[in-house]
Amino acid sequence: MSQSKTSFGAVISHMASVCFKYFRGATVLTFSMTIATGLLAAGITPIRQLFFDSAGAAAYDGDIQRAVIFGIVMAVSLIITLFLRGFEDVMAYDLFLRLQSRLTLNFRQKAAQMPAIQFEHSEFLDEINKAAKGTENGAKVFFALTSIGFFTLPYFIFMSIYLINLAPLLILCVLFSFLPSVVGQIIRFKQHSKLEHEIAPLRRKTVYYERCINDREHARETRLLGAFWFFRTLHETYLTLTAAKSWGVALKTELVDLGIRFAMLAGYVGTIYLMYLYLMDGRISVGAFAAVFSSLDMMFDFMEGAINYNVSEITSGMGTVRNYMKFLSIETPAGQDVDIASGAVRFEHVAFTYPNAEKPALININLEIQEGETIAIVGENGAGKSTLAKLLVGLYTPSKGDILRNGHSTQNISTASIFKNTSAVFQRYQRYRLTLSENVAIALPNNETDVSRISNVLTQTEIDPQGRSFPNGMDTMLSREFDGVDLSGGQWQRIAIARGLYRHHNLIVLDEPTAAIDPIEETRIYKLFAELSKDKTAIIITHRLGSAKIADRIVVLDNGQIADIGTHETLMSKDGIYKDMYTAQAQWYDSPS
Repeated sequence: MSQSKTSFGAVISHMASVCFKYFRGATVLTFSMTIATGLLAAGITPIRQLFFDSAGAAAYDGDIQRAVIFGIVMAVSLIITLFLRGFEDVMAYDLFLRLQSRLTLNFRQKAAQMPAIQFEHSEFLDEINKAAKGTENGAKVFFALTSIGFFTLPYFIFMSIYLINLAPLLILCVLFSFLPSVVGQIIRFKQHSKLEHEIAPLRRKTVYYERCINDREHARETRLLGAFWFFRTLHETYLTLTAAKSWGVALKTELVDLGIRFAMLAGYVGTIYLMYLYLMDGRISVGAFAAVFSSLDMMFDFMEGAINYNVSEITSGMGTVRNYMKFLSIETPAGQDVDIASGAVRFEHVAFTYPNAEKPALININLEIQEGETIAIVGENGAGKSTLAKLLVGLYTPSKGDILRNGHSTQNISTASIFKNTSAVFQRYQRYRLTLSENVAIALPNNETDVSRISNVLTQTEIDPQGRSFPNGMDTMLSREFDGVDLSGGQWQRIAIARGLYRHHNLIVLDEPTAAIDPIEETRIYKLFAELSKDKTAIIITHRLGSAKIADRIVVLDNGQIADIGTHETLMSKDGIYKDMYTAQAQWYDSPS
């Protein structure tokens, strides 16, 4: 769905379908109340006319019975209207919050389905930012549209019929005060749509620099390096640019709004003047004059609310909602659902290039990994090891060539099929601000937590939940931010490995999650991992070669290409890259194993 095709009708249809799918009862009740409130609010005007006319007649004939009856009807109508408006406001706000939450969830689910390589494109990140803004405005735009359709429109249709019956020319005053507002809001809509397109990249940078200043993950290093003022300057620069663009649009739209208010005032004055002329000519009764006059404030308030609030919400937010709708319409690769629980993994002439990169990260990779084999992938930093791991687990697909999992090309398999029996622990593993058990169980988020299995993998990775580090056992919160504890790097690494082992898998990848600890401790952890991964296909990625000795085979990468393959003994017998690297690192491993 292109942006040009995302009409008001498409937005209403999408939002309404979400409401009726997830909140059917609340939706029907809320909008029924809205329509009833609009009709009752309009119906009070002719009731007032009857009351004023009967009260005027009573002054001459002394019969106040009709005046009392119409007075009671008018009072009851006002009370019911006030009650309905209050109840409808509460119902509408509750439905608004529900819809907003659901739109955000739909957006997150769509983003999770996007290929991981998309997040390497700055243009896509801008689209994500704009679409996220649309989730905030989607519910606002929908309720502004429904307020106009279910409250304002019924009210003005009723009032228009009533005014035309009184004097046809009266309706023209209302229209002349209404039309300039519509024109003004069209101008506002175009301005805000253009503004959103321009400030989305600026907003994304502003948020990032703010995180560099304030986030817990960045704060210590930022202050230690004395980089606070550097990031503050960048933050203020982009904040100023965003504010400048927003100010320019705000100035234009406020000038338009000023013109709208003058037009509405002219319509208001013109209506009163015409009513006065009609009253003097005897075309309308005193009761009709009093009823319309007493209702004018309400009518113009409703009109101002419809134009200056509801239409304003629509015009300022519609651009971002279109971005949201456009994002949801992006086709995601479905792929076939197949069983690749076991079998070999084969790379056939695989190459991969990152977006905007000048050279490929991997070149002509040909490799076959047998089921149940332990493979170590080694090489210097930048050799392509982590890229190979991401291709292996299906996060990326090759730019050229093919990867076969149990004979099936990853280009054609659904990501759910690839991920189903695959696990991984990456170098930048996550330290979730959850309890110890939740940090492990999140590897299978849709399954019932298996406490005994969690306990088993924690024991296997040498984590003692009853130890001093975990005062509340497996319920210990692992975050000082949430009144919990923090752990050492080594403890977090073991938890990350436990999480990887807890997930059901036949293939598991360790992509240098132990890079922050010393080589001897790393070797010990990898030996433990190799023992726990028996009968599973295991991939160990490291730039420290002492850990690679435990593998059945070692793949040596150099500048994105396979330089050699073999066992530790075979590679050491050659005068190649592996031997040179191992000899240079040998002093790290001069310790009893």
